Amino acid sequence: MTFEKYSKLWLDLGQKSWKPSTYDKNCGIVKTRLKDFASLDIDEIKPSFIRLWLASIDDVSNKSKKHYISALSGIFTLALQDEVINRNPITFLKSLQHTSPRIEPFSNDEVTEILAESKKYSQNFQIFVRLGFFTGMRTGEIIALKLKDIDLVSDIISINSTRSRFGEGTPKTAKSMRKVPILRNLRQTLCEFIDSRKFFTGYLLENQYNKPYRDSQIFQDIWSKILADLGIKYRRPYTMRHTYATFMLTNNYVTPVKLAALLGHSTPKMIYNVYVNYVNQNLQDFNRDLKLY
Repeated sequence: MTFEKYSKLWLDLGQKSWKPSTYDKNCGIVKTRLKDFASLDIDEIKPSFIRLWLASIDDVSNKSKKHYISALSGIFTLALQDEVINRNPITFLKSLQHTSPRIEPFSNDEVTEILAESKKYSQNFQIFVRLGFFTGMRTGEIIALKLKDIDLVSDIISINSTRSRFGEGTPKTAKSMRKVPILRNLRQTLCEFIDSRKFFTGYLLENQYNKPYRDSQIFQDIWSKILADLGIKYRRPYTMRHTYATFMLTNNYVTPVKLAALLGHSTPKMIYNVYVNYVNQNLQDFNRDLKLY
């Protein structure tokens, strides 16, 4: 049995249980990254061959390589379950180490400038940016936000879905289905926006045809232009989420555990690894006149 046949079987089975985005990603991995294994008999692929293959990949980080290894492992596991192979060769590989890039949140002045500059553009874009900076929602979650999810009595937004080019679905993880507070400096703008709209079909952000946007890519050109016009170093829109998180921690508004819940992380681990680590290393504003004893 060739590796190619088992990789196809793995994809066919996965299509029934994976999210469309996961299926698309794994199809790409099999087609472009695992092609070296395609014609080989799956029971003849040795750990040493996989190590050489991994070592030959020099155009991506270890994070991407981990995705490739995960796909390989899934294919070999399927063959193992069918007793086509006696053991999964992936078990002999050492775990790859990956260090996440250091985040670069926007400064307070940069946020103020971006919010002011956004007023030159559509109301939809203005709300998109404000939700990003004042709620920490993922961009796909903002695009999927519905009017029924916004409670202006309790000042709570319920996050239940996300949108991408693959359609609409549940958020990234079970914990990503969450509630976030509507801060006072967001509430007024949000209320004015909702009151100004004459017709909604259900979504907060809708195009001229009263349909939801497919994904946040619709705002990419405006976002890039604003940063260029302001002379601010380019960071992707997702950095609004990083900025929200670091400001919440830096100002001691929430604990790392509470921040994890607001951002929709399953555990506080990423908060400590990414945001707390950033805050601890960013000592420019540290008060050195403190008298401890």
